Amino acid sequence: MTADLTGAHKRMTLLWFSVLSAPLLIGIALTAMVMVGGYTAPAMLLPEEQLRTAALGAMALMLICSRPLRNIILSPSAIAARPLQGAATDGDANTSAIGKTQASMFMLLGMLDAVSMIVVALCLMQADYQLALLNGTYTLVLAVIAKPDFATLIRETVSQLHRA
Repeated sequence: MTADLTGAHKRMTLLWFSVLSAPLLIGIALTAMVMVGGYTAPAMLLPEEQLRTAALGAMALMLICSRPLRNIILSPSAIAARPLQGAATDGDANTSAIGKTQASMFMLLGMLDAVSMIVVALCLMQADYQLALLNGTYTLVLAVIAKPDFATLIRETVSQLHRA
């Protein structure tokens, strides 16, 4: 069990930071496109100050909500109760706990990354590379703040599955 747990824990941590580092990579690419490639805004959807104020407000709200959201979605009882699609229900509790934890992690990642991807889309439309870099940095801070302890989470989910 410990080998499976260690491998799963490392894999989930790698996936966590890989997904949440994408906005920074996009911000760096947009900066290169604007500065080197001469990329200009295809559309000005919002005034620059209004876009930045709205984006910073959404980022701050997500930073505040990230831990409570993580605690709700990634509680061991919620993970254990959640069905795992495409998996046999009579399988090993450890394997089931790892699969359910990983599926729950991706559900949380989708919610956390939603604000960043909306800001990325607006930055691409308006060629605002400074906001794109700020958004990428914000997303990495969000990744650190909201990161769960996957090893403990899997262990607690296994114990929840044994109780059920």
